[in-house]
Amino acid sequence: MQQESEKPIRLALIGECMIELRGPMFGALQQSWGGDTYNTAIYLRRMLDHHFDVHYITGLGEDQLSHFLLHAWQEEGLNVGDVTLVSGKRPGLYQISVDEDGERSFQYWRNDSAAKYIFDEQSGDVLAAQFQRFEWLYLSGISLAILTPLGRRNLLDALALYAGNGGRIVFDNNYRPLLWPSVDVCQAAYREVLSLAHLALLTADDEQVLWGHNSVEEILAHYDCEEVVIKRGSEPCVIRHQQRLVEVGAQRVENVVDTTAAGDSFAAGYWFGRLTGLSPEESARCGHRLAATVIQHPGAIIPKSFMP
Repeated sequence: MQQESEKPIRLALIGECMIELRGPMFGALQQSWGGDTYNTAIYLRRMLDHHFDVHYITGLGEDQLSHFLLHAWQEEGLNVGDVTLVSGKRPGLYQISVDEDGERSFQYWRNDSAAKYIFDEQSGDVLAAQFQRFEWLYLSGISLAILTPLGRRNLLDALALYAGNGGRIVFDNNYRPLLWPSVDVCQAAYREVLSLAHLALLTADDEQVLWGHNSVEEILAHYDCEEVVIKRGSEPCVIRHQQRLVEVGAQRVENVVDTTAAGDSFAAGYWFGRLTGLSPEESARCGHRLAATVIQHPGAIIPKSFMP
């Protein structure tokens, strides 16, 4: 997938970053920030060199928290030139509790966040023209779910035009039922994106809940993407590329502290590998290695010093 060019290869990830409150309700809470595509963007930016320019497309407000987030993202090396500041809106917020096995439970306050409205004012053709600056676009099911119906329609129209003009799309199926008005609306949106995607990153559990797919064979039969990766937690991931099927085992982790961003970091590691010319198998090992490191630390984003 790597391209030789004098200019940096431009990648853009679309989604939402929220304020994170970690700890027991009404207890001592630690404040941080995260979100599925944001987590992937940060890990990808840390791994890629200067030949790649990583943009994050989202919405923030004009408040102090929003300005703090912008500064923090820039410190990580993200290009924030495509962040929309939405007047009168603020970042979303979530509270996370983690049990003794590292499994999480969440509470969200995001229904009126700034990111919800970022595509409301721009038609599909206007958005597509902006997207043409990027060689790759990355989005998830959550990226679609948080938008207004108008914004989602504008984005889907833009993605079709973008792909039709040679743009390449990566889609992670992150499915959160509570964010969608109905299963039918979600399935229709997923069908549109997956018909355009070059690379599909699919969590097996989400496939089962959304589509009723109970096996790898059922999942693969459902998609025509050039490259499909099925994430199965601690089980080997399954990759179909150019009609070849391979499995790559996950790394064993004895001390799981927090599974937040496990899938997001795997996605970053896998995409990093493919962008830099590694094979699907080598890329999956990159993804597993990063995810295994991330889940041994609290929170979505680990300190840079612990990056593998």
